[in-house]
Amino acid sequence: MSVVELKSDQPLHQLLALVDTGEGVKEVRRLAALSVGNVDAKGASILGRTVADWATADLEEEIEKAFSPDPFALMAKAWAQVREVRKAIDASRGPPPKAQTVALLKHEIEAKMEPRLVLNVTGVDWCDVKLALALKMSFESVQIELNDGHISALKLGNPSGSISLKCAGQEVAAFKRELKIAQAYKFAAPVPMPAAAPETVALAEVPAVSPSAAPLVGHGVPIIA
Repeated sequence: MSVVELKSDQPLHQLLALVDTGEGVKEVRRLAALSVGNVDAKGASILGRTVADWATADLEEEIEKAFSPDPFALMAKAWAQVREVRKAIDASRGPPPKAQTVALLKHEIEAKMEPRLVLNVTGVDWCDVKLALALKMSFESVQIELNDGHISALKLGNPSGSISLKCAGQEVAAFKRELKIAQAYKFAAPVPMPAAAPETVALAEVPAVSPSAAPLVGHGVPIIA
């Protein structure tokens, strides 16, 4: 598995390294063509050949559009479901606004995106093919610095993670990556914290502690974005 560095202010598709992995784009095209061609419908085989001829540059552009979100925005969505983090977000907004720091114990985040690639021919949408991206991360500890409802900095204890992509239910091996995650990030453009879904706050809750807290306990945070 190849390694890609997680940087601030970069979209998800850069973690797939599309430009460096032409084979991955070719595999997406092949799986998409097979998926469409196997459909029991009039003209399916012709459509499958059309997908197989999808220009690489156009396909790369569609994948980039599908995975344009910021990975840290997905992480923020997970953490925003934790009650103690929500309290810190509200306190950071005020009135009066005041910087807040909240620490979390050992936990995992799994974010999933399932967009569809749409093949457009002469202005008509001919078909769509399902993609599935999985972003998995684990942390021994996390310290979040908040200003006015935004993440301004992060400190991550022993972070690790991976990213993978499926097309039409089949994994694209060329796009499987191990993430190299730094232990500290400062954001030139702070990451906004979204509103938590009320029904998931209790389920996703992770123990929050002061930065000086000692022992770490394992807790999982399953997140679907």
